[in-house]
Amino acid sequence: MSDITMRVGTVTQIYPNLNDSMDKIMEHLESDRWRHLDHAVRMGFRLSKALHVTSGFQVKYIHYDRWTFNDSTGGILGGLVNREIDYSVTGLMTKIKRMEHLTSVASYMTFELMFIFKTPESTNLMNSAFIRPFSTSVWISVLLIVLLGSFVFKFNYMVESKVLNMREEIENPPWYGLLVESLGNYCQQGSSFKPRSFSGKVVQISVLMCSVMVYNYYTSAIVSTLIGTPKKSDIKTLVQLANSHLELGIEDVTYEKAFFFESHLPDVDYLRARKITDSTFMDSGTGLQRIRGGNFAYNCERNVAYNLIRDTFDFTEVCDLNEVESMPTQFVDHVVRKDSHFRELFSLRYARMREVGIVKKFAEFWIAKKPECFSGSIVSSVTITGALPIFLLLGFGLTLATLLFGFELGVGVLVGKLGEKQDVISLDENFGEFTTEKKMV
Repeated sequence: MSDITMRVGTVTQIYPNLNDSMDKIMEHLESDRWRHLDHAVRMGFRLSKALHVTSGFQVKYIHYDRWTFNDSTGGILGGLVNREIDYSVTGLMTKIKRMEHLTSVASYMTFELMFIFKTPESTNLMNSAFIRPFSTSVWISVLLIVLLGSFVFKFNYMVESKVLNMREEIENPPWYGLLVESLGNYCQQGSSFKPRSFSGKVVQISVLMCSVMVYNYYTSAIVSTLIGTPKKSDIKTLVQLANSHLELGIEDVTYEKAFFFESHLPDVDYLRARKITDSTFMDSGTGLQRIRGGNFAYNCERNVAYNLIRDTFDFTEVCDLNEVESMPTQFVDHVVRKDSHFRELFSLRYARMREVGIVKKFAEFWIAKKPECFSGSIVSSVTITGALPIFLLLGFGLTLATLLFGFELGVGVLVGKLGEKQDVISLDENFGEFTTEKKMV
């Protein structure tokens, strides 16, 4: 086949213009640097180069400025359909609309768009690390047991004071003190009141045993949460992402814009209407760095993300990452026209390359694996947002105590003034009676 010259199309993100130098384009395609840039094109270029080296034909490269205009015409896809080129160095996603005149001769990788973000801090106070160990029903049950325990203790002390008061002095603490006592039992603060009756001691032991089990389960749940596998986000769909407080970023490349503005999928349209603007599009380096700051989700091709994450993120940050698929996985194939004379030959050559491991070798280099999370070495820390319910509870208690203290002072002053006024009235009445008696005498 040495007397045959194949017309081969090229297209890259780095050199998108038709007048770009072919020498620079070929240098970029043959380079191994910056594997996250044009990885599908550069891997496809190596496979196509192996194809023409093993087949012995000559090559003439024709550069295009884009993959396609509208998924079926224009660009390198239009060049294949219109017989301007025989095949392309880059694979194409085998969508039904595209394959009317084309057929696949080799599938060498997959293409997937996804949003990546760190697990966001929950804005819901009920989702705090200190609230999460128990469900709402369990928290209500604990509160009811505390209240019930205080009433039972109060009833027991009232009975003791009436039955045993004839023989010895029995304490009868107020109900509020017993409520604090019952709550203190659940907080493992011990008990300052000691019932005298056997029934009261049984109640106290039962409450203490219950509080020990509840307390141990609560603390163990918190510890296991902090030293166990990092908690993942509840955001699993594009709709949930659109309704979240996360800011969005999208890789500033042609196929991303085409997908978000032309796919017209319901979830994608909803996300675009709520959060996508011109400032949303940015380069992958900037987007991945913003992810590290939190509360930011960035959309790019999976291989691009994995390469940058592997090079820039540490293992603790990797464990905190979440993924939401924005576009279903697509196969990237080398394609030719259905009526191409080289269709069977190319299929056999690519099959042979797969058998001898050439495709696998290129895939191991160009297709990035998902960075591993070594969660066994991670201890999660509680942030100020996670501990917010504790400080809110403390602030509420201090505020309530201050208000009650002011109320008690006001009542005390009012009662004191009423008492002084009553004493003055009584003194005037007594003085009047004394004067009347003196006149009668």
